[in-house]
Amino acid sequence: MAKVPIRDVRRSPAPDFGLLTAREREVLLLLAGGPSNRSLAQHLGVAERTVRAHLTSITRKLGVRSRLEAALLATVHHDALRPEAA
Repeated sequence: MAKVPIRDVRRSPAPDFGLLTAREREVLLLLAGGPSNRSLAQHLGVAERTVRAHLTSITRKLGVRSRLEAALLATVHHDALRPEAA
């Protein structure tokens, strides 16, 4: 499998987090901590398949290529993702 370089999210402008639903924002904030899909599902009280669907939607809406890039965005732009910022 070819390795795709990870974009330096610190140097790119903040994406439009307004595209995300409240639940997707919650998932993205939790993702920054590095949990597995199973851990996320247990924490949220949903199926792993639902977590995967949220992650697919998040990566598509934010234009990132992986859950790692999404997690990095969540870390860099944590304050913009918090519920009170919505």
